[in-house]
Amino acid sequence: MRAVWPENLPLTARFGVLEFDGRDEETLVEAIDLVRTFKAEGLDFLNVSIGFSTIEARVPWGNGFMAPIARRVRVETGLPIATAWGMDQPEDATAAINDGSMDVVMVARGHLADPHYPFRLARNLGIAKSSALLPKQYAYWLARYPGPQNGEPVD
Repeated sequence: MRAVWPENLPLTARFGVLEFDGRDEETLVEAIDLVRTFKAEGLDFLNVSIGFSTIEARVPWGNGFMAPIARRVRVETGLPIATAWGMDQPEDATAAINDGSMDVVMVARGHLADPHYPFRLARNLGIAKSSALLPKQYAYWLARYPGPQNGEPVD
């Protein structure tokens, strides 16, 4: 991989490590072996995902459902890890970071549904001056806009 990608730039990938098709342990072990190979070839960071290559999959949808799998990949490969699946609630994301399950929580669907998602999450977590996390021009407007996604202005 590094033969074509500059050493001074991070090399990242998103990889479906499970299918939830009844062969979960076997598939995960194979995936972790591949991730070790990716790491040896220069991979710096992995976003753990689902394969979605079979209609027989029985995905256990729920809050934080991929966090234990991400943790296992992280522990067994030593790579920094992320996932987005099931990480829609701020409490789940905070717990996954604090317990070492992953290094980064990716946000996908939340952003599609609500462009103010990170700001709203910061407010829900009680972060003081949550608008300070944003660029100044955006923070000024958003902190004062009492839209339904933001609640009452508090910053």
